Amino acid sequence: MGKAERNSIYRSWLYLFLGSFLLGVLVMNMGNDVLLGDAGIFNTASMNRLKYIEINSGSFFIYVLRRRMGTCLGMLLLSTTGLGLLAVYGAVFWQGLMTGMVITASVIRYGIKGILLILGGVFPHQCLLIPAVVMLLGWCMENYYWFHRYGKGTIPYFRTRKQQFFHQGILLLWIILVMLIGCILESYVNPILVSDLVKIF
Repeated sequence: MGKAERNSIYRSWLYLFLGSFLLGVLVMNMGNDVLLGDAGIFNTASMNRLKYIEINSGSFFIYVLRRRMGTCLGMLLLSTTGLGLLAVYGAVFWQGLMTGMVITASVIRYGIKGILLILGGVFPHQCLLIPAVVMLLGWCMENYYWFHRYGKGTIPYFRTRKQQFFHQGILLLWIILVMLIGCILESYVNPILVSDLVKIF
């Protein structure tokens, strides 16, 4: 993909994310009687458990790594199929929807403290995972185009298969490395911050 085409795709992702974010806010406000009940998200019982829970960081790391890398592998495989484009835009939509719902739920329950809870829940690992996910989705789009569009007469950004594979291989290794570091932070650093933060609730 050329720079202009890439920027156009990023803009479409941004609009889709913002639209689904607003939808998530709307859904949470309309369904707060059910979604924010005694058994709903951020309920008192779950917050109390977080205050005293002891996490085995090694086991948690394996769990997080399997979940993140499993999602990554799934997206990579889908990008080689006709569902690749739908998978990418579906992932953007889902992330926007969930983000809107989670932030809204936290703010409705705890007000300003809810914003602190969200910030504590995503720091520091999401500082790496969010850019990695954006790069992964871009990689998947490029892979999808290579399989399903460039082979039909459209000129690719890299004119030879060898150049394309080398570019995508290096980028994928970088994405995996960033995600791995993010998983380490999520497993070993974030639980400490969250356990300290929830004590103010």
